[in-house]
Amino acid sequence: MDVKQMRLLDFFEDPAIKLEIPPYQRVYSWTPRQCYELWLDIMRAARDERDHFSGIVIMTEEPDGNESVERLSVVDGQQRLTTTTLLLIALARHLDSMESVDDNLPSPELIRAGLLHGDDGENPFRKLTLSRDDDATITAVVEETDLPENPSKHIMQNLAFFSEQIAQPGFNPVALWQGLGRLTVIACFEDKPDYAQEVFESANSKGLPLTLADMVRNYLLLEESPAEQERLYDEYWAEAASLFDPDPGSRKLNSAITAWICIRFRTARVGNSEYVYSSFKRYIADEFEGERESVLLELRAFCHVWREQWRYHAIKKYLSRPWAVNGAATLTQRFRRQKATNPEYAEALWRKLEKVDDKW
Repeated sequence: MDVKQMRLLDFFEDPAIKLEIPPYQRVYSWTPRQCYELWLDIMRAARDERDHFSGIVIMTEEPDGNESVERLSVVDGQQRLTTTTLLLIALARHLDSMESVDDNLPSPELIRAGLLHGDDGENPFRKLTLSRDDDATITAVVEETDLPENPSKHIMQNLAFFSEQIAQPGFNPVALWQGLGRLTVIACFEDKPDYAQEVFESANSKGLPLTLADMVRNYLLLEESPAEQERLYDEYWAEAASLFDPDPGSRKLNSAITAWICIRFRTARVGNSEYVYSSFKRYIADEFEGERESVLLELRAFCHVWREQWRYHAIKKYLSRPWAVNGAATLTQRFRRQKATNPEYAEALWRKLEKVDDKW
């Protein structure tokens, strides 16, 4: 197996590479939510002037009658390659509407002829071929022909999403192009399809998946020096995690972190851990200007609160402990606390409690 780090755009810029999604692969399934995460990663990469690792692409080399073309069957990486294609289409359309194109940008003709199409020296060919019903739709949007009778919902939704993002006031096409150039992947080229499938299974299904706690901990500590990582872990994280022992699978710790994020960050009011983590990462990367240590300090304090809730349902203790140290408004701050001696408030509270499931 040949393994190397590449830019994602390298697959599009090489005129001799032809990418094909084998028929057994699932259809293109990313939604605008995944596209938005990719969009944010691209814009951050441009803003911070640093590469962004976007995953693994596993391919097998397939024989082709034309020796000047390298035909690659994509075992893993369809979602990123297809989404990048849609983003390039949206960018080309935007550049069409501009009166003049910045010198730091490719021309729309270059995107269409040099990135969305390859060339074997005699005839141009479409760079990416999808499986089943998806291919008719991607053909139509790349070649700018009529759509099929039943176009792929995800392709059309995501292309519309990127077009909307690009149409936003203040959009910077140079930043988008520079960020695209900073997306990197680990490319695995394998001659034997059965071995490529084993690599795919190992990368995607073996071992325990990361929990929300794992992802938050790694994100907060990863960029620190080894000595600082050890200090922050011992002083904050180890104490927060130990509050819930025994805690198989970090179930209670994950619950505490989810509650903390959903109260602290207004966009995280969903139950899925992937959505919650995305909201957390988006806030820390794009809005938060303080030190990571203050985030760990607040999380540790909230875990003390959550342990009380988990064990005793001690609402009085929960309300009285000052855990929110970073100054930003939380979801609970818009409510005015009522006096316990207020009979109307007490009666309304008891009515609500009567409707609560006993398991809580």
